[in-house]
Amino acid sequence: MQDVVKTNPQAGQRKRKKRRRRRGNMSLYYLMLFVVSVIILYILSRTVFFKVENYEISGNSRYSDSEILGAAGLGDSENLYNIDLSATEAKIKKNLIYIDAVTVSRELPGTIVIEITEAEEFACCQYEGNRYAVISRSGRYLSTEQAEPDEELLQIYGLDLIDVSLGDEFTSSDDNKKSIIMNLLDVIDDICPGKIDYIDITDRTDILMSYDGGRIEIDFGSSLDYEYKMRYLITIIEANLDSDASGKLIYISSSSGVSFIPDEGLEELEQSRDKVEDMAENEAEESESAEATE
Repeated sequence: MQDVVKTNPQAGQRKRKKRRRRRGNMSLYYLMLFVVSVIILYILSRTVFFKVENYEISGNSRYSDSEILGAAGLGDSENLYNIDLSATEAKIKKNLIYIDAVTVSRELPGTIVIEITEAEEFACCQYEGNRYAVISRSGRYLSTEQAEPDEELLQIYGLDLIDVSLGDEFTSSDDNKKSIIMNLLDVIDDICPGKIDYIDITDRTDILMSYDGGRIEIDFGSSLDYEYKMRYLITIIEANLDSDASGKLIYISSSSGVSFIPDEGLEELEQSRDKVEDMAENEAEESESAEATE
């Protein structure tokens, strides 16, 4: 006869509950340990680890490394991950006018890399009567309040500049004029760099330009199809006109082409125009005299 072993179901359930509770407590313990470890590592990374040991600065010739670091507010004992890269770039551009673009990046284990694109004087813009401002290629003011234009630079007239301030990008009371002029400059850089002497955008439906030291005056018309028109006009000048030809090139339309009037023809045209104006004035005076006599 076998012995009968009595079991207590309730005791077994209690043991299983204890084991589950013990496993739950261990999971919570490991989770808390993980969170604490992460916090400690984060604090160490921001205080002890990743100290900036070196600044690599390139592209600068106008400003010294110390001037750039000073403008950025960077110095010794910086932490690699405490530096706000975007804010640092903005500080450098704001404080150093002759910097057109800057990129700041991290390089482990302890280097901050600063890449500089320095601004160059590109164009001289007339504003508020007879004042002039020099802008970079990106449209940033490099100097203002000039009494005389810088004749070595491209001259731009009629931009209707507003809020002229050193270091800012130029703005116009006519937003279309800014976009038109920047697009035209891109096309000029691509098609005939250094050949355009001035752009007059006073009337953006009738833009005027000067080519090759004033040898050819271009009546460009509106900004519509500006890339096609610029390529077409420059092709006419370089392929169809003599290298010493001077006068006025007028864009008529895509179907009618262009008209070139040499300087001699312009003089005759001006004389004819003056005669017509004189005749009109004489007729007006005679008419007034006749009315007074009556």
